[in-house]
Amino acid sequence: MANSKVNHSPQKPGANNNTAAMGEGQGSNKLQRKWEVYPGRNKFFCNGRIVSSPDIQGFLCCMALIIVTDCPYLAVKVHPVIPVVGGVLFILIIGCLVQTTFIDPGIIPRATLPEALETDRLYQLECQNQENAANNGAYQPPRYKEVMIKGRQFKLSYCQTCQMYRPPRASHCSRCNNCVERFDHHCPMVSNCIGKRNYRYFYLFVTFTALMCCYVLGCNVAVIVLRAKDTDIGEAFKKSAGSIIEGVICLGCLASVGGLSCYHSMLVCKEQTTNEDIKGTYNPRKFKDASNPYSHGNFITNCCAVLCGPRHPSLIDRRGFVDPSEDTQAIVDTANARGRIPES
Repeated sequence: MANSKVNHSPQKPGANNNTAAMGEGQGSNKLQRKWEVYPGRNKFFCNGRIVSSPDIQGFLCCMALIIVTDCPYLAVKVHPVIPVVGGVLFILIIGCLVQTTFIDPGIIPRATLPEALETDRLYQLECQNQENAANNGAYQPPRYKEVMIKGRQFKLSYCQTCQMYRPPRASHCSRCNNCVERFDHHCPMVSNCIGKRNYRYFYLFVTFTALMCCYVLGCNVAVIVLRAKDTDIGEAFKKSAGSIIEGVICLGCLASVGGLSCYHSMLVCKEQTTNEDIKGTYNPRKFKDASNPYSHGNFITNCCAVLCGPRHPSLIDRRGFVDPSEDTQAIVDTANARGRIPES
């Protein structure tokens, strides 16, 4: 499903001819790419090749904290292997952070005008057939659809912003103003939504960060212990002031990142998302049939499916060109067009 240019005002007859005439007089008009007119709040870089959320400041802050707290200590040559291991962890952390921030998390394209009108028409017909239009035939917005997935019934909510029924496990992010597949949460520290296409990188990022905190903390303790053997303990602490400060920082990071890594490890083993866990989608206390149709039966298969499965292609054509002649495919509010829907 491809996105197109947003156009809220109808064109007058002959407007295309006037535009063409102006283009012939001024030279060929530059075609816009779809990311330039995309209706969401995301930021695009490198001519649409990279996508991120509007709060890119969180990514820059997170990057600065990693560089300032880790890199100086890794240069201390306690043993030739120690800086190498620390450097490898550092590269893995930065790589996963960049992947998490600048990959399309699984944005679902918004409905085009014909698709939104068809959805409204079918819903109105359904209301008329079921005699549910109680307000003298007044328009009622679509609410939800019911689907069966492996024997369990799910409700697909209708998104008023994207003008479509959201797929299972999808949710609308109010910060990015997009519906995201397998929506987990919006993370301001990595400046992106966590969804179907970048969840594995987010999980590896927090896991490698927790390992790095443990690694650096262990090195700090080892330095203090080795210095205490040569001198008294008070002198060792004086000489290791930098290691103590770094150890305190690592303890603080480990308290938050370590807990987050353990929590997401539990979710990966169950093949669940943070959004589903908070809502209690598979909680037997809330639902009689609380089975998870997406689970593969055991935690090993679930981990392989989440972390080692193929990365799905992006659904939005960010770098495609906008066709000025395809105004009927514009993404608009269908409130002005509902009067044109024929009644049966």
